[in-house]
Amino acid sequence: MLEYTPEDGEAAEGPEEFRVRAVNVAPYTQNDIVERILRVCGGLTRSEVVSVLEAEKQAIGDLIAGGGSVSTGLFSAFPGVQGLSGSPEEAFDPGKYQVRIELYPGAVLRSAASRLQAKRDGESPGTVISSVTDLKTGSVNWALTPGQNLRLSGVKLKIAGEENGAGLYFVPQSGGAEVRVDPADIVVNSPAEVIAVIPPLPAGVWRVRLVTRRSSSKRPPCSVTFDNDLLVAHAGGYGFAGFTEDKGEQPWH
Repeated sequence: MLEYTPEDGEAAEGPEEFRVRAVNVAPYTQNDIVERILRVCGGLTRSEVVSVLEAEKQAIGDLIAGGGSVSTGLFSAFPGVQGLSGSPEEAFDPGKYQVRIELYPGAVLRSAASRLQAKRDGESPGTVISSVTDLKTGSVNWALTPGQNLRLSGVKLKIAGEENGAGLYFVPQSGGAEVRVDPADIVVNSPAEVIAVIPPLPAGVWRVRLVTRRSSSKRPPCSVTFDNDLLVAHAGGYGFAGFTEDKGEQPWH
């Protein structure tokens, strides 16, 4: 069941129309796919399943990198070039042309979409952080890499202004002062996602706190702290070495 809610204050075409957004979407990863396969195919080992999935990704990447298109039951991928040529004989110029990959859902995803039921969420939620992704490692809800980008996904995340403490913070779980992200290091600030550079945090366990203000400035700011503990393995480091299967997922390559 897919839950959705109207976006408070985001009118679409007129005063009586509001955009809707999916909420409470569970973030599954490759680890979850592996677990589901193992439950269905009891004769396989985890390493065998992971090896096949990794080999499939590598094969698809190689075929597309070679200029081919790929169609599976999940999707169809087509490489293309976009740009304006000065003459029919002009050689490829990376500065003028952009290579793009277009993805379209395959039969399996189209069937899943047709079976997907949706309902309106019972309450119009406030700010919700649904997942935190370390873009350096691909880790979801687990690792932090200082100096690299972090993506918060959710609902009504946009940080409005800087007054009254509005901003993004990292809170140490061992006690001590929280660390505020420099507003200049927030590179994406939208209702659905916030992307920011992680400050040079010392090694330890942290949580993310977002403070924002919506609509009337007379209302108190909204403060939301993500429930999951997030690990910095090396102080101010840039090379998180990985983590165990039972606590997170390896980044996809």
